[in-house]
Amino acid sequence: MVELQPQSTPEGKSSPLKQIRTFQGDVASALSDQRESLFSIQQTEKLKRASGGTVEDVSEGGGKGGELAKLLSGGLVLIVLGSFGAWFAYQEYVAKTAPPTIAAPESRLISAQSEVMINFASSTREQIFALVSERGRGVASNKLEHFILRNGSGELSPLTTTTEFFKKLETSAPSSLVRAFEPTFMLGTYGESRFILLKLSSFENAFPGMLAWEETMATDIGPLFATNSLLQTITPTSVFKDVISKNKDVRVLSSTGTTTEPVLLYSFFNNRTLIITDSLETLRALIERLTQELLSR
Repeated sequence: MVELQPQSTPEGKSSPLKQIRTFQGDVASALSDQRESLFSIQQTEKLKRASGGTVEDVSEGGGKGGELAKLLSGGLVLIVLGSFGAWFAYQEYVAKTAPPTIAAPESRLISAQSEVMINFASSTREQIFALVSERGRGVASNKLEHFILRNGSGELSPLTTTTEFFKKLETSAPSSLVRAFEPTFMLGTYGESRFILLKLSSFENAFPGMLAWEETMATDIGPLFATNSLLQTITPTSVFKDVISKNKDVRVLSSTGTTTEPVLLYSFFNNRTLIITDSLETLRALIERLTQELLSR
C-alpha cells in the first residue's frame, strides 16, 4: 500500500505533490528510528502472517507453553522406557541365576533325603524283596530314602501303579481294597525301618478291606520290611491288636515268644492316606512329617 504525503518546497511551502510511501521506506525508517535489524523485521512480519495475532502473543505465550509441553512429554517417555528396561534386565538376571527346578516323581508323597530307582517290571517277587532289603541297609537314623519303582530302566519310564505292585507281589488282598487305593503310592525306608504310604480313593472300602487282609498281610508283604526275620514267629493264632499312638488308632501284629515286638502295623493318617510300616517309632515320624507338609500347603 502506498500513501501520498505532502512534500515541502525549498522555500518551506507545501507542495501539492505527495510523496509515495513504500515498504522499503518503512524499513529504512525503522532501522533509523528503532535501530532494528533487517532480519528481526522480517521475522516479525512472518510471525504476524502465520499466527494472525500479535508477535508478543506467539513468542511469549504459545512458544513457551509448547516447548514446556514437549519437554515434559519427552521426559515422561524416557522415564517409562528406563523403567521397562530395568524391569526386563532384572527378570533376565533372575531367570539366569535361579537354580534349576528338579521335578520330583509323583510317588514321593513326603520329602526324602535320597532315592533309589528299581526296575520293577523286570524283577520277580523274590528279587524285589531282596533289592529293597539290600538297598535299605545302612540308611542313617532319621534319614528317609525313597524307592522309586518304575516299569523300565530310564528316569522317564512310567511309575509302577498300586495295582501292579500288589499283583507282582502276589498278594491276596481283597479286590475291593486294591480298588480303594489310588494308583500312586510310596515305598521307602526310614533309617532301618521300611514303610508304604498309600493314597485312598475310598476310605469306606479301604477300612473293611484292611481288616479282611490282616489274615495274610504278613506273608504277602512281610518280606519287604526290616522285621522280616520275625515272621517265623508268627503263628496262625497271631492277630492284629488295637494300639493308640500319636492319638491314632493303630493295628499291630506282634511277634510271639519271650520278647514281644511289632512285626507289622498300619494306621489311617486320615481318610486319604494309609501308612503300613514295621515300627511304632517310624509310624510316629511319618505322622509328624505328613502333618508338617499338610500344614505347609
